[in-house]
Amino acid sequence: MTTFFTADTHFGHTNVIGMCHRPYSNITDHDMGLVENWNAVVGPDDEVWHLGDFAYRASPKWTRRLFEMLNGTKRLVVGNHDFKGETLKLPWKSIDQLTETTVDGQTLVLCHYSLRVWRNMRRGAVQLYGHSHGNLPGTAQSIDVGVDVMGYAPVTWPQIKARLELQPKLDFRDDSDVVEAIEIKP
Repeated sequence: MTTFFTADTHFGHTNVIGMCHRPYSNITDHDMGLVENWNAVVGPDDEVWHLGDFAYRASPKWTRRLFEMLNGTKRLVVGNHDFKGETLKLPWKSIDQLTETTVDGQTLVLCHYSLRVWRNMRRGAVQLYGHSHGNLPGTAQSIDVGVDVMGYAPVTWPQIKARLELQPKLDFRDDSDVVEAIEIKP
């Protein structure tokens, strides 16, 4: 079993093609292209963490059909568009707002939104997010795994790690988690 990550597929969302300059001529080509890309890398026994915005403005029937066409065990970290329509009714293995997982010994903090700080970030935990459609630069410990950034397909931890190595390192002001007390004068 291989673990994959993706975000912001926006199945059924006609306007996302122009807004994000996606290389598809219409929403049917878009949706089927993303399904084809997904299934080209994800096998039936693999696991995929979808970090939000699975579908938007797709009919319930089409949303469910797309979900069924996609390989793998699917887990959802809820995005802002997932509260509308059918997405939360799909048979995800899990549904979370924010969660952690470990892949190849690496702690990953998963959220639809980019975080400025997260648990164990000073101890090497990496944060994966979506939502920004490639408009928010990552760091060596935090990166957008959405389809607009990752070639319109889910990606593995080794692929993510290779991209993180090209990002700027986080610069902590000190090397501890201790916050010194300060005196506040009225």
